[in-house]
This record gives sequence, structure tokens and C-alpha cells, in this order.
Amino acid sequence: MATLAELLRQALDRGADSLQLRAEQAPVLFVDRRPSPLPGPPLTTAEVAALVDFLVLEADRNALYARGLHDGRYETAAGRFDFRIRLLPEGTAIAFRPTSNEAPSAALATASVDTGSVSGGGSGGWPTDTIPGLLRAAWHRGASDVILSGGAPATVRLAGELVTVPGATFSDEAILGGLGATFTQTRRRELEVEGSADLAVEIVDGERTHRFRANVFRQLRGIAAAFRPIWDRIPELATLHLPADLLTMTDQPHGLILVVGPTGAGKSTTLAVLIEHLNRTQARHIITLEDPIEHLFRPQRSLVHQREVGVHVESFSQGLRAALRECPDVILVGEMRDLDTIAAALTAAETGHLVFSTLHSGSATQAIDRIIDVFPQHQQGQVRIQLSDVLRGVVTQRLLPTVDGKGRVPILEVVRLNYAFSNLVRDRKTHLFASQLQTTLKDGNVPFDLSLSRAVKDGLVSLDVAARAAHDPQYLRTLLGAMAPG
Repeated sequence: MATLAELLRQALDRGADSLQLRAEQAPVLFVDRRPSPLPGPPLTTAEVAALVDFLVLEADRNALYARGLHDGRYETAAGRFDFRIRLLPEGTAIAFRPTSNEAPSAALATASVDTGSVSGGGSGGWPTDTIPGLLRAAWHRGASDVILSGGAPATVRLAGELVTVPGATFSDEAILGGLGATFTQTRRRELEVEGSADLAVEIVDGERTHRFRANVFRQLRGIAAAFRPIWDRIPELATLHLPADLLTMTDQPHGLILVVGPTGAGKSTTLAVLIEHLNRTQARHIITLEDPIEHLFRPQRSLVHQREVGVHVESFSQGLRAALRECPDVILVGEMRDLDTIAAALTAAETGHLVFSTLHSGSATQAIDRIIDVFPQHQQGQVRIQLSDVLRGVVTQRLLPTVDGKGRVPILEVVRLNYAFSNLVRDRKTHLFASQLQTTLKDGNVPFDLSLSRAVKDGLVSLDVAARAAHDPQYLRTLLGAMAPG
């Protein structure tokens, strides 16, 4: 399901009287006393039980089970909510209602993130005694990262901002022990030899198991580890503020589609949305190669096989070569990071497969140049021709802070390569992409600054933030007209 913070934000955004949650039903908003079910799958009994555990302090649970009723208050950066939990014959029901005429506490208003004020123990409601407890709380509160440093307080990233959790301090030995059974002797040797190791960590939460991507590394003061949740529910397009026509990227029968941008720009999440759309709407065999697996896909119309580098396959390139013998229609490559992987991805796209991948790059032009530059000089001419034939689209993505400071919104540049773009690639004229974008807007192409202007007009991004991020501030002022300062 969506995180509790996301559901409550939707309730506030729509001016709802209440948010009501029940097992085996989709979340429901009551707006002007009329029910409005939210899109998405129904909540499971385990999910509702986990919310009860999250909301009710352990000392109060006996009273809940005895009375069948518990009232409390849940605090977010956007405001406070009164909640009521009822244990009914047909199952547990939880209702949230905005607290009238009350602003969030000063500490929360300063942080501008959902740190919460409930749940078991610790500082500000965060568990501080064990790493699994801290990770469980981070999962329920929608944290995008948890960072631990030996001997220092833990840090979590909520809505793009780092928040310290006082009291949640773990030693080097505790951090290594908190990695669980997946921190094998092989991973331990990798940490000792290379200074860092990637792995996936599983945390038991009632009847459910949550997975986190983890990287443990040595640093000046000892051991540190970074955890990122592997979500088992793919976010909805509208929730992420992604344009609806982005999904048409999946209509290609074959070729290469890239999502590029800096680290932490949400590239993997955008790819997951595209793959999930394929999974829901088309009967295809999809193979993913990830390091590690970040989103879990449940096969729907498509057959989905997910493989993790270092667990199920030795490397991206080896997995790609094997995939060509595994009858896929669609291949997701987590990242094109070396010559062997890029060469194998181009071959797969050339032989009739639809290949999705990511690349650390600031624009479509830079992505193309980087791919070609990976190869030896004597191969670059042939690779340029090959790339011009198979590249179907490049989505460049950046995350910018929202106006209210409580989240981040993706700003996209979308390049759908037609014959003219392919010729520019083949003729070494990718520097003309910007002008070509302006003449092909009707084909669904979107320059970065146009996307930025739409975010400003929709009230998602401030003028100041937009002006600093714009590729061409003058063009942005032209697009915004009277809204932009002189």
C-alpha cells in the first residue's frame, strides 16, 4: 500500500473530513461526508495489523484489546490528526481526522518532514534500541534512506531532507550484526578487500517481510551503512507527479529506452513505473537485472523474472548474455555501467528486444556521448551507427523541492528519437538536440525548461528554485510570461 504519510497528504490535499482504513478494502477518503475510495489494491490484514502496532504504544495495547477501542494523535509536518482504532467483528478499522485549528509542532515545522510522534519508544517516536526496529519504523513512515555511522546518531531521509534520530546510536559491531544472514563471509571479505559491499537486508514485520538495499562501507571513523527500502508496491504515476504520456514509451516493440540523471533522482522508480505498466497491460516475458532488486513485481498479464547481480547472476553483462537465451520480450538493466554491459544491451536491443536501463548523465546528449566514449576509438564509429538505430527514447530526470518543502517533484526532459534525431546521432551532431526538441513538441518531446515551467504553473515548484535549475533562464521567463520576475 501507499505509506501512511502519503495517504494523509492526499487527505489534506483533497480537504477530506477523514481517512478510513480497513482490511480487505482500499483506503477511503470521506469528502463532504461522501466516500471516495483511493486507487490501488485493498489493504491486507497484515498491513492493518502493522499500522496498529505502529500507532499504539506497547503499554496501551492491552487496553485496546480489552476495550476494542483506542484514540490517539498522529503528528506530521503538514498537521496533526486524531485517530481512532476499533476492533470490530468484521475486522480492525482505523480512522484519521485532521485536528481542527492546530498547526504542527515547532520542531516538525522546522524539519518540514513527517517524523511522527507515535510508535514504540526512542526519540520522537523512533525506536532506538535495534536496527531492525529502526528500519521497520522507517518503512512505515516512507523514509527513502536510513544512514548509520558507527558511534554517531542514525540519520533518515524523509521527503528529501535528512533528519537525525537522537539516541539511535550503534557501534560498528552492531551495524555489521544488523545486516543479518545476507552479510555472508563472501560479503565480509568483499568489505575487507574493497572497502564496501552491496547486499539486500530483510526485516520481519509481523506477517510481512520488508526488504532493503544496503551498502556497508568503511570510512574515517569506522563502519557505516546506507539502507534504501525495496518497495513491494509500485507507486502510481500521479502520486509521483510524472506525466501520463510517459507510459507511451512502453509501446515500442523493441529498441533501447534510457532514464538518465544524477544519483538519487528517482531513475529506478520511474523505470519501475514503466515496467509495472507493461506488466499490467501487455502479455510479455520481462527479465530484470538489478543490483540489488529495488522494487518487487507481482506477475499480472506479463511473466516477470527478477535477478539480482551477485546473488542470481555474476554481473549485468553475464546476465544480459544469459537473458538472450531465456526468451524475453523485455529486459530491464539496472544500470549501464561498463563497456561489456553497454555492448550487451545494444546487442539485445538490436536483436528485437525492448531494453530499459539507467545511466548517470545530465542530458540525452551527454548520455549518448558517454555510451560511445566507453568504447575504444576504433569501435566508436560502428557503435554510433548501432546506437542511432536502436535508441528509441531518453528521459532525463531531476528531483526538485516542492513549494511547501515537504517533498520533491520530478522534472523531466523527454526525447523520443525519430528519424531526424537518429540522423543527428549518426552524424555526430547531438549538440543540435535542443533545437530539434523545439520543433518536435507535437511528437511528445518535452524540453527540460518546458517541464519546469509547467511545474511552476501547477504550484509544485517555486520560481526561485526553477530559475536556479533552468537550462536557459531566459527561455523559462518567456514560458512563464507575467509570472516570472524581470
